[in-house]
Amino acid sequence: MGRIRYGLWWLDQATAGARSRARAVTGGAATVGRELRWAAELSARSTLAGIDHARPEPWNDRKLLVFVTVIAVGALAVALVLGVGMAHWAMTSSNAMLFAAAGAVAVGLAFLPLAYLVFASKRRRRLSTVSPSADDR
Repeated sequence: MGRIRYGLWWLDQATAGARSRARAVTGGAATVGRELRWAAELSARSTLAGIDHARPEPWNDRKLLVFVTVIAVGALAVALVLGVGMAHWAMTSSNAMLFAAAGAVAVGLAFLPLAYLVFASKRRRRLSTVSPSADDR
């Protein structure tokens, strides 16, 4: 046996344990990855199915009043914090846009529940049993 073959054989014997452990770890990691992908896909499918079957109903006046009151109090708190932050920003640095960007995000987040209130309830179309008259045509 030549020196090169002996060196290769010795290297193979010396790294056999590390290679088998690496193979086991990569096999385990691949299995975990497949399981995570399957779980994410299953979660996405069930979420989409749940969203598809959701049928929002109109709220009564009390629920609407409480919801709008909560939104108003939250908007007032955000306005207070942003007002203090904008006053501090105006006094210190002229090119810091953090509070202006935060204000834009806060306004957008305040409009989301209001948009839900407007668009959540679907009107059910009632079929008329009366046929249209000649005047309606």
